[in-house]
Amino acid sequence: MTESTSTIGRIKQKLDIVEEIGAVVPLRKSGRAFKGLCPFHSERTPSFYVFPEKATWHCFGCNEFGDIFTFVQKQQGLDFREALQVLAERAGVPLEGGASGADGADEPSPETTARKRLRAVNEAAAIWLHHQLLQAPEAQYARVYLDSRGVNSESIATWRLGYAPDGDRLSTYLAQQGYTAAELVEAGLAREREATRGGGVYDYFRNRLIFPIRDIRGQTIAFGGRELGGGHPKYLNSPQTRLFDKSATLFGLDLARQAIARGDRVIVVEGYVDAVVTHQFGTRNVVAVIGSALTERHVQQIKKLTRRLTLALDPDAAGAAATLRGIEVAQQAFDRAVVPVPVPADGGRTGRRGEPRGLVRFESQVDAEITILRLPPGVDPDEYVRQDPEGWQRAIAEALPLIEYLFDVQTADLALDAPEGKAEAAHRLLPAIAEIKDRTAQDAYLRRLAARLRVDERELALDFQRVRRQLAREGHQHDARQRPERQPPEAAAGQPANGAEANSAIDGALGEKYRGDSLDHQARPDAGYSAPATPRFTLVGGLATRLLAERAQEEYGLGLLIDRPIVWSDMSAILEVGDFASTEMRELYRLLADPLRGAGPGAFDPVQWIESLPPILQDAVERARARLTLGVPEEGTGLVKVASHAAYRLKRMRLGEEMAELDYLQRDAEQSGDRDTLRTLLGRKQQLLSQRRAIDAAAALYG
Repeated sequence: MTESTSTIGRIKQKLDIVEEIGAVVPLRKSGRAFKGLCPFHSERTPSFYVFPEKATWHCFGCNEFGDIFTFVQKQQGLDFREALQVLAERAGVPLEGGASGADGADEPSPETTARKRLRAVNEAAAIWLHHQLLQAPEAQYARVYLDSRGVNSESIATWRLGYAPDGDRLSTYLAQQGYTAAELVEAGLAREREATRGGGVYDYFRNRLIFPIRDIRGQTIAFGGRELGGGHPKYLNSPQTRLFDKSATLFGLDLARQAIARGDRVIVVEGYVDAVVTHQFGTRNVVAVIGSALTERHVQQIKKLTRRLTLALDPDAAGAAATLRGIEVAQQAFDRAVVPVPVPADGGRTGRRGEPRGLVRFESQVDAEITILRLPPGVDPDEYVRQDPEGWQRAIAEALPLIEYLFDVQTADLALDAPEGKAEAAHRLLPAIAEIKDRTAQDAYLRRLAARLRVDERELALDFQRVRRQLAREGHQHDARQRPERQPPEAAAGQPANGAEANSAIDGALGEKYRGDSLDHQARPDAGYSAPATPRFTLVGGLATRLLAERAQEEYGLGLLIDRPIVWSDMSAILEVGDFASTEMRELYRLLADPLRGAGPGAFDPVQWIESLPPILQDAVERARARLTLGVPEEGTGLVKVASHAAYRLKRMRLGEEMAELDYLQRDAEQSGDRDTLRTLLGRKQQLLSQRRAIDAAAALYG
């Protein structure tokens, strides 16, 4: 089953991508495309294009691109399952069990029905509690408290703040609305009363200011309550339910997600009021942790929107400790980018045994920017923004880079004039310096650390190289193998199966798109393959042929990664998730990244991983694995060559597709005299040409 006949294909056929994206982004016709201002970064000149013929979109300013699934995931901060459910409901395409992705029954599962009831009872509770805050005489103290914290009536309405009175009035109201006692307990709104005290249920929240907690789609899933009479605990949150897990929920993300995506930064604060007030004063990319701990699951949500994280936790001892925990969690949870590091040809110390001098090696580093917002002592974010709005904005702009913050806090308790203190400072800070991508910045921080510790720079540099090698061994290269030296190609098996027509289509499409390039057969990434002699497809109206080529190559690459996970580091150094045009293949690549980066290829269990996928993706896995032939090597240099060839080929195809898009957009801009758009397009074209030259040079190392 191809994507065009799958559930995903039917959803795409029923939804007009221009209409769907146009509901969020104002679009106007531009030749064969539609264009507008990108919703994912700030710009004055439109560089965001929607292509109705291909049902895709592309921003040539920030280079984000994809299909309707990608747009909904990025714009709303949803994962694939959630986006599938949203779009299926919009298109009227039934999904088995609500979001599994297989074709099947229209009847919702018991689990889906139970979750809908929980959402409904939470929504009913939120409305009633909000009315109490606005109208109930006994809520006057809560209203005075909010006024004292600077929360205005607009914020009260936007966040739909509420008040829970004493007694069991909420439970009584919800029972009158048809909800059972069991449902109230399951939702965390009530608790069972002991039989010796009359049985029944009683309200979980009493005499508390209520902060409704919503998921990223704006649906109420839980509540946080602040005690107003000096009781204990000061803050009480809903217990864990089917809908709510505080370790995976960020307060305010539904209201902040667009500002986070547009500004490409998230600010994490500690309290409900911190989030409410900072939003009120115009800083709308703020979310709050529920409790005081940033978790890996929080970061998993954040990185769908941005890879720039600013921590602005309270400036007391507990806040400092939470900041350090948050830094550690963020570093572990953000993806790690594989970056090339030059190996000196002069036999310098950075080369490891067996590495070819004068070439490159690959290291992994945290693919994120983490900064720390320093607040005045004893002043929380909501107080600071009310007292000094301009100072708050300066603090955001001047947030300390992670390494600057660590230099201060990680040495505060050390005697840096003693050998033990110097050694401990180096032990704490050298791994942090190793996470910096820019080598010039690394050298600068090493010099600063040497000056602070008053030690010899060369000795510290030697320690740093040892730390870096140790981190590389413990990082993403879990198979503990060195990258092989580049050698002349040997005849290698590994062509995509499912017929020679797929291979011919790939070759034909590549030849068409790279016509006029200085590429010959030996320089192309398929040179090592032995393809059957088959007539080539004719590129007449070549869209269908290109799509066939893309699908075949994407499925082949995914099949390699699933059946030969040891090649992950080789292929992921070349490819990124956006190189996959198919919704299914793109999502599979993304889902492969976490286990292969985390547990490592050696610990990856394909069977268990496949069983965890929704059925719609399991079908796609079978298609991908069917692309492989029995001749694909199990391991060694031959397998690395096959994998690298496949990755370079797919990368070239994607660059060619974008170049073709730019060509006709450039013609449209020239004809309309749109100089601003033309400058943007030409700038992107230069970037693509540079990328293609780099790809050609790297591919040549493999023959």
